[in-house]
Parts: sequence; structure tokens; C-alpha cells
Amino acid sequence: MLHALLIATALAFQPAADSTPQVDPARAFMDKLAYQDTKINSLTGDVQYTVIQALESDLQKRLGELYLRTLRDDQYNEEHRDYAVRFNLLEIDDRQEDIREHYIFDGRWFVERLPDQMQFNKRELVAADQELDPMELMREAPFWVSLGRNTDRVFESYNIELHDHEAGLMDHPDFPELSFLAPTVEGAQQIKLTPKPGTNVEDDWEWVRIWFDKDTLLPMLYVKSDWTGDLQIVQLFDVKTNITLDEKLFDTTTPPEESGWRTHISEWRGEAQAQQEQQQLEQSTQVLQEKLNEQSP
Repeated sequence: MLHALLIATALAFQPAADSTPQVDPARAFMDKLAYQDTKINSLTGDVQYTVIQALESDLQKRLGELYLRTLRDDQYNEEHRDYAVRFNLLEIDDRQEDIREHYIFDGRWFVERLPDQMQFNKRELVAADQELDPMELMREAPFWVSLGRNTDRVFESYNIELHDHEAGLMDHPDFPELSFLAPTVEGAQQIKLTPKPGTNVEDDWEWVRIWFDKDTLLPMLYVKSDWTGDLQIVQLFDVKTNITLDEKLFDTTTPPEESGWRTHISEWRGEAQAQQEQQQLEQSTQVLQEKLNEQSP
């Protein structure tokens, strides 16, 4: 708002022949998001995570709660961000079942807790002295990922466009059923991120569209398209910020042997190993999906 007022005032006093640099609307909006991010220490809300697989015409939906917290060191102007999501209901076609799935990311470890199977999976995504950029999680994380406050970093890797709330929903050629989402984000501001050629993110996914409430600048919806044509949809409801969250939500501690949990720990072994593990994960996911398709009526 202030930027727009200053620019309009400056233009009014410029000679007609003078050309005044235009402000990029996408960057101006991203700057607003970045500023809003500095005022948020925690964020939580109900989440609905939907995966649509184009080739199999398969739809899976998980419902639960999302948690995000940011720990800041004002002395060094550094921040650390933790994510967690708990799913309690799974829908496959017309079937529903109660589930317990808990995912955590603490900047270094990605943890999957499956209490019903007493299974604990823990994967180190970066070296011990590093922290992974949350944007890197967009490939596989089953939750919304914050853009953070480093606007320059986002623009380095992605082309960013502003769209009205209906774009990509009312006119999607392959998934016309997305039109039902348009009324849920009416009046919202949509941004579209497309990986730039030559960056290390261009092979992860084709594009991501994210909708934000124009007044609060809080996230409402994101839709991600893989190169396979599959879609991941995350809807957020009843979002609250700056409330106290239980520390246990972000606990990545491995259960002790006597607990009865089965544990699988994958430590960081460098980029080559990480790529191999990613391929194995994708293969395992494909096998699991094929099994689920066989079970579907």
C-alpha cells in the first residue's frame, strides 16, 4: 500500500517524457509475504491433502492438522523452522478409514511415525552441519511448505506470476473437477511458481500454484503439478498463528529398542546416496500405489 502511494506520487511530479521504472507486482506481493512471515512464530490449521494420479485416475485424500513453528535468534538474525502434520482420516474413492500418520521435518531429519504399524522411519536429508531449504521439500512433503522471507532466493530459482483466484482451477484441461475449489478461494491472491531452466529444481515438478488470503496473507490452498501429470492439493482451514504448540509435535527422537517400535534410520551419505535413496523412495511409492489400486473396488 505504501509502496503504491509513493510510486503514484512520484509519477505525478515527473515530466511526461520521463520514464519511471515500474515495480514488479509479483515481487511487491512476495515482499509483503516475506514481511508477514517475520511476524509469525507459529502456524496451525486443519489440512486436507489430496493426491490425484493422472494415469491411474486414482484419488487419495488425507485429513488432519498442520503445525509450523519458527525459532529465531535475534542476535544473529537467523531462524530455524520446523514442520509437522498429523493425518487421522484416509479417503480412497468412496472408502474411508481412520489412520494415524505423523510426519515431521526439523531442517535436517524427515520423520515418519506410523503408530498403528509401530513403524518409525527417519531420513537425514542434509549433512549434520547444514539445514535444508524448506522449498526443497515440495517434491515429496505431504504438507504445505512456507516460502519464507528470502524473496531473492525464490526469484533466483523460480519464475513467479500473479493470477486471479480462478486461474488453473476453472480452465484446467486435464482436471476439470478442480473447478470445485474456486469458490473456496474466492477473492484470494494466487501466485504461480515455475522452476527456471538450469536450476537444480527444474526436474522436481512442473509448477506450483498457491492462494493467499489478501487481508491476512495466510495460505489457503496450493496445487502442485508433477511432470507425470499427477497433482498434489493441500487445502488449509481455520488457520491460526502465534499460538503455543506442543513440543512433542516436533520430536524426531528415535524410539528406544525396548519400546517395541520398528525403526529404520537412513543417515546422510552425500548427494549420490541421496539421489539413490530418492529413486528407491519413488519406486517404493509406485509399488505401494499399485497395491492400493489392486485393492480399490
